[in-house]
Amino acid sequence: MWFVENKISTNRNQLTIKDYLKSWHVPKHLRGSLRQNQRIALNGRVVPVSYVPVAGDLLQLTLVAADFANGGQGVKPVAGPALSYYYEDEDLVVVAKPAGMKMHAHSPTETDTLLNFVAADLAERLVTSRGVPAGAYMVHRLDRGTSGLVVVAKNPIVVPALNWQLSQKTMQRTYWAWISGQMPAETGMIDQPIGRHHTDPRRRQVNGLQAQAALTHWRCLKQKGDASLLALKLSTGRMHQLRVHLASLGHPIIGDDLYGGQPADRLYLDARQIEFQQPWGGPQQRVTYPGPANFAQPDFLNSN
Repeated sequence: MWFVENKISTNRNQLTIKDYLKSWHVPKHLRGSLRQNQRIALNGRVVPVSYVPVAGDLLQLTLVAADFANGGQGVKPVAGPALSYYYEDEDLVVVAKPAGMKMHAHSPTETDTLLNFVAADLAERLVTSRGVPAGAYMVHRLDRGTSGLVVVAKNPIVVPALNWQLSQKTMQRTYWAWISGQMPAETGMIDQPIGRHHTDPRRRQVNGLQAQAALTHWRCLKQKGDASLLALKLSTGRMHQLRVHLASLGHPIIGDDLYGGQPADRLYLDARQIEFQQPWGGPQQRVTYPGPANFAQPDFLNSN
C-alpha cells in the first residue's frame, strides 16, 4: 500500500475533496477506486469526496496494487554505474542520463537501462516513497544517444500527474545541441510538421506520413568555425523532433548519423534544464546541470 498525506493549507474557495483530487490530476479511475473502497480519510476519519476540508485538515489517501497496471510494480533493480542526481523529493528524482545508455527496456531480457540502475540505487539507499520502498517509473524518454536530465517517478501514483504536465507543456525542457553550420539569426523557431519517413521505419521526416504539428524554438549560444551551439525548447514532443527539424534546415546535430550529422564520438544533444511542478500542488522547480565534461568544448572543435 501507498499512503499519501496532504495538509490543507487554506480553502477559501470551499473546494471539495473531489476538487482537490482533480486539481492534483489524480486520474478518474483512481478517484473512483478511492471513493468506492472508502480509502479517503480526513484526520483519520473516512469521508466522502463531497466533503469540504478546512485549513489544517490532513487529507489521507490509501492506494493499493490493484489500482495500477501490473500491480504498480516498478522495473527490476540492477546494479550499474554511479548516477548523478540533481533533484530528489518524496515522489521523484531528476537524474542525468549519460549518452549511450538506454532509457528503458525494449524487451523482457534487457536490464541494462537507466530505470534499472535508478531502481537499484534507490534500493541500496533504502529510499522509501509514500510508505513503501521506492521504485523507478518512467515519465518521459531521451533517445539512447542523448544525454541529460530525466524525471523518474518513485511511485506509480504521481506518473499520471507528471504525464499531464508533459501533455500540457507545463513541464518545460531545454536542450543544448552542437550543429553543423551557422543559423541565420540569433533566435528563431521551426514550425514544420513531422511524420514517419516514407521508406525507413527508424526515421521521421518533415511532412512525412501522418505528419503532426511540431514547433521548436532555438537560440544561438556560441559559434566556432563551422559549428554552432544552440539552446532548444520544445513546444511539441514528436519523436526525434529536434534532430529532424535541425536536419531539415541543413544544420544536422553533430554526431547524428541517422540524420546526416557530421561524424563524432557521440550525438551532441544534451537535456540541460527541466522545469516542472511538484506533485500534489507543490511549488515549481527548475533543475539545471552543467552537462557532460566534454560538451562545452568538444574535440571536433579543434579542427574548426
